[in-house]
Amino acid sequence: MKHLLSIPATVCAAILATGAWPQSQPEVNNGTNPTILATSAGIQYKYTDFGSGFSNGLFEASFTVPFGRGNNKALSFTLPYASGPIDDSFGLGDLSLKFVHVLAVNASRGIAYTAKLSFDSADRPDLGSGQTVLELSGFYAKFLKDGSIVAPSLVQTFGLGDENAGRSKINMTTFDFYYVPKLATDKMFIAFDPALIYDWERDKGYASLTTTFGFPLGKAFGGDSQIFIKPQILAGAYRPADWSLQVGYKVIGF
Repeated sequence: MKHLLSIPATVCAAILATGAWPQSQPEVNNGTNPTILATSAGIQYKYTDFGSGFSNGLFEASFTVPFGRGNNKALSFTLPYASGPIDDSFGLGDLSLKFVHVLAVNASRGIAYTAKLSFDSADRPDLGSGQTVLELSGFYAKFLKDGSIVAPSLVQTFGLGDENAGRSKINMTTFDFYYVPKLATDKMFIAFDPALIYDWERDKGYASLTTTFGFPLGKAFGGDSQIFIKPQILAGAYRPADWSLQVGYKVIGF
């Protein structure tokens, strides 16, 4: 559950899992159950096309560690290294720290909330938001009888009032609908992540659809490894970009 530069990376990709769900766990943890929190590490690259010949690239390295009773909490750290749409040289982006708390979970449903803080740490103005940004979200995960997962979430993203001169304030609401169908094969997985986003500062809205195609690679570094491909398209006259494509590698549960 990602907005390009300011679109939140919602529950879809950010929350990785192990141990909080009372049902028997699958042998391979692919990270699609947002209520199961696990140690994970990954690296990914995202290309974003803004239209009119403008684009940027973003490398991200991330690390997640669970803690608390039954591993019902987790902290995630993300280090971005990006290029700008005009200056294509790379530099440090805005570092972020995310907290996840699974409040309740059983065989049929799970409830959780997240808090993500992004710091104004970019090397150049075009590589970050120019302010400290807080993202708060809550989601309800429903585990269907056929093994599929539906997890709608509500996300609020806003700046903390310390924006640099000339930078726009951030105040956005996202409704995200996350769906993971149960496939007949364990050689891949798919997650669909449609979202509706409203920008309160511009009084404009738009929509996005992110689809994740994941391919488990087997055991590596003591955990379950995978590669993934994540295309995203955006719709609406006021969308901040046209499309993006992300590819990555991660290890879960080491």
